[in-house]
Amino acid sequence: MDKRSLFPAVVTALFFISIPAFSEVSSDPDIETKIRKTAEAMGTSVYEDFPVSGASFGNLTKSGVGYSLSGYPLKNSFPVPEPQLTRQPASKPDLSFSETAGVYWGYAATLWNSISAQISDSGFFSSGAPSFEDISRNILKKVTNSAYAPRKYGESSLFNEEGFVAEFEKVTGSKFNDGNSVKFLVDGAESFKYKDHLIKNAQKSVYVTTWAFYDDITGVEALNLLLEKKKQGLDVRVITDGKIVSSHGISIIKKLEEAGIEVLRYREKGRAADIWHVKMIIADERYAITGGMNFGDPYSHKDPKGLKWRDTDVLYSGPAVNDSLKLFAQFWNDAISSQKAKATPLVIPEKINPAEGKAKISHSFSNPPSAEGTSILTGMIKAMYGASKNINIENAYFVPIPALTQALLDARARGVEVNIFTNSKDSIDPEAKSVSDISMKGLYPLYKAGARIYLKKGETLHSKFMTVDGIYCSIGSYNLHPRGERYDSEVNLNIIDPESVPLLDEVFKKDVLNQSVEVKTGSELVPDQSWFSKIVEKY
Repeated sequence: MDKRSLFPAVVTALFFISIPAFSEVSSDPDIETKIRKTAEAMGTSVYEDFPVSGASFGNLTKSGVGYSLSGYPLKNSFPVPEPQLTRQPASKPDLSFSETAGVYWGYAATLWNSISAQISDSGFFSSGAPSFEDISRNILKKVTNSAYAPRKYGESSLFNEEGFVAEFEKVTGSKFNDGNSVKFLVDGAESFKYKDHLIKNAQKSVYVTTWAFYDDITGVEALNLLLEKKKQGLDVRVITDGKIVSSHGISIIKKLEEAGIEVLRYREKGRAADIWHVKMIIADERYAITGGMNFGDPYSHKDPKGLKWRDTDVLYSGPAVNDSLKLFAQFWNDAISSQKAKATPLVIPEKINPAEGKAKISHSFSNPPSAEGTSILTGMIKAMYGASKNINIENAYFVPIPALTQALLDARARGVEVNIFTNSKDSIDPEAKSVSDISMKGLYPLYKAGARIYLKKGETLHSKFMTVDGIYCSIGSYNLHPRGERYDSEVNLNIIDPESVPLLDEVFKKDVLNQSVEVKTGSELVPDQSWFSKIVEKY
């Protein structure tokens, strides 16, 4: 029997190993509890995409939850007035028998697709996807081909050099727009206060793209707001992942479509495990929010008894919103063309929003896999080589491919302070605990090089941002694990603003002070890996 004929057998065997999990589900009547326990046993994700595929290390050589909002020193200089909303609390929807069965089938299909794609892309049965070593070499070649030598600690940041910023634009393929206003939204209560405000007060259009809506309080409240806007005659459009909708938001999406709201269920042709992970809302072509949050209670904190994950979004206005509109229209119209989706093409008016601030913003959109690496990771690594003071990374998952490890080691060799805040094995979402072992191994060489490592305590960290020298930040949906270079479509904003970025640094400082435990010995990062974790790392 050759490798190709073995492939279906291997996938099927791994899939059925997980099936007994269904019989272990609690009799708790709460469907969310049932699903969460089933998913944990299966090793797939309830709340977010499954962060797998290894290559924490490569053979490249070293060359060089919620918080009280009053605890965050964030000024509101944003042109949107502070929202004063009166919420109309919703209840979780009751799913029909067929909808509940569909949820379980959706999880099974997601697991099947994840296992089969990872085995296929590993190259064991086929040519596979580009290796993380090849991606790393190509990224490092691009970002280090520079007229500016990396600077030592204490020297002026390269982000003060127009030529370096031009190089950044070239390697990411996206130009900065000046004149934008920025407000970082810390945690769900703050972010959804603004999201609900923008939707409720929209006069012309509401465009939403998200990994998922949830069948919970947040999902129902978003549904009601969007239905009201549709009733008022606004242009309301939604993009969500076409596979995840089977297990998340099955009742919400159904009601949106029944009301005549156009919903694109995004599917990547020929790549069953790829995930649409882009999170963005655009109101009246003037305001936009992007970041890590989906429309669900763990993100919004609207369920008083539910999970409260630590997350960060960013609200912005100005000329950059025009770029967001163009991206959304690109997503929408490309899906109509490639997927033969039945939807009305989106035409964006040729206009430029007036300047409303001082922040420079560019967009990075990634749709892997590519041997050249994604524009998001390329931009982040380019920024690391521009650092001369500090690099602060806050990310739900830290499973670095070789280029990321290399760039951070090089930064430490120049004396740059490197601080990393990520999930511990206790705080990470339960179904991803096996990935935590790989993360700890990826952090070890950085710790040995003098990076300060902080591990989350309490509930899950879902935030995804990085700052450099108090001048630059990258924030969006991109997780620092190999899925971001192989399966997940993402959007991050690149922001250059010496006024707002220090505020995000203050958020980072408060996070590590109040919500983390600092790693003090290398032994804390040497895990006792399970057999499943070793398989995940290998494939």
